[in-house]
Amino acid sequence: MSRTAARPPRPLPWADVAVAAWVAVLSWFVVQGADLLWVVALGDRVRADGAVPDGIPFASAPQADWHNPIVLAELLLSAVDGLGTVALAALQLVVVTAVLLTVLADGRRLGGSEGRGALVVTLVVVGAASALVVTRLPSLSLLPFVLAVALMRRQHRAPGRGLWWLVPLYLVWGNLHGAVLVGLAVLGVFLVLSPGGGPLLRRVGVGLGCALSLVVTSAGAATPAYYVSALGNEAAARGTDLWARVDLGHPLDVALLLAALVLLLLAARGRPPLWEWAAAAGLALGTASAARNGVWLVLFLAAAAMRPRTPPSDDLASPPPPSRGRMLTAGALVAAALAGALALVVRGPAAGAPGERFVATVREVAAGRPVLAVEPLAETLARDGVTVWAANPIDAFPRSVQADLLDFLHDGVVPRSADVEVVVVPRGQVRAASASGTWRTVRDLGDIVVLERVR
Repeated sequence: MSRTAARPPRPLPWADVAVAAWVAVLSWFVVQGADLLWVVALGDRVRADGAVPDGIPFASAPQADWHNPIVLAELLLSAVDGLGTVALAALQLVVVTAVLLTVLADGRRLGGSEGRGALVVTLVVVGAASALVVTRLPSLSLLPFVLAVALMRRQHRAPGRGLWWLVPLYLVWGNLHGAVLVGLAVLGVFLVLSPGGGPLLRRVGVGLGCALSLVVTSAGAATPAYYVSALGNEAAARGTDLWARVDLGHPLDVALLLAALVLLLLAARGRPPLWEWAAAAGLALGTASAARNGVWLVLFLAAAAMRPRTPPSDDLASPPPPSRGRMLTAGALVAAALAGALALVVRGPAAGAPGERFVATVREVAAGRPVLAVEPLAETLARDGVTVWAANPIDAFPRSVQADLLDFLHDGVVPRSADVEVVVVPRGQVRAASASGTWRTVRDLGDIVVLERVR
């Protein structure tokens, strides 16, 4: 009997069904968060003017020498946002689906079973819930990251010239989001510790090619300065807001740690190679520095957690799915798409821009004057043409402005440096804002209150 004839049939792709089910569930919770609509606002400006603006045109606060290497991301998100209220949320669901399916494909290539795949998908969704549910700029890094890791694992097993595909992948990634630095760090570990890097010339060439691709952006040679300012901003220094450290009192952070621990134990069972251990250790340190980095650790461990104790032979690995299996996958994904579309239509504005219903009132009160507003409403105002004092990207402003903005976001106290006459705060911070000057309430909108300075 030939080896091909002895190959066991592949079971039905129940892990794909798990992906479809989770995407349908996530569609009822996906939202737009901070660190998103400022990108759309810049993209709208680029599309309207045909040129990259200097600095942040929608902000009135003093600005630092900020460089803009992510015009591609700005154009992409601006175009998607122009399709409708829930278009960005729909894009998030498409990205999540592609990410989970890529993780499964990587795990199956390692010999993972359907049952293990369904478990891993569940752990990823639970552990990385905040990154998968909240639509932000970093969402654009999710798919490039898992694609890069999958390619590295494939090259580790069968080294070849396919490693060069990482160079164009990192080129595109670097024009989308700064998490490409995480991918570059993982690549560095792979090239040093894995035989999959191939001959020395290939290792050096791919490493240099990926590193140099990071400056092939709209900011050019100034791109490194952008990364330095982004990583050294005041929020990162304080460990707050989008740079907050893991909090054991926060349910999502606890879920992240538990999911990562289970995935690590499952991965250890399959005896991962040295480069994966080293990369996982580095990603764990990154998670300890900021909870937002935990998604990279979870996604890196996911496919490795599907690896069995005994690696399958090349002849028996990844048999083609039966036709009914392909039909099951297609049917499940179509059902998930329909369920997701229905959920987004039903939810409507709840999946749209944060605070969009307040924009018209704030614009009327502001009457062209700059507005100091809380996040993420400030970004929605910026997208809709209202000038704000300061907002994301926080590193576009001097350190003093960053500190004043964070103090306002946390305590509601209007900074003395803010030359504004209109302030928008949550109801619970009205007293703090009023204590910092002479203000009167001009609009009570329920969740938020619009204040105007009394002259």
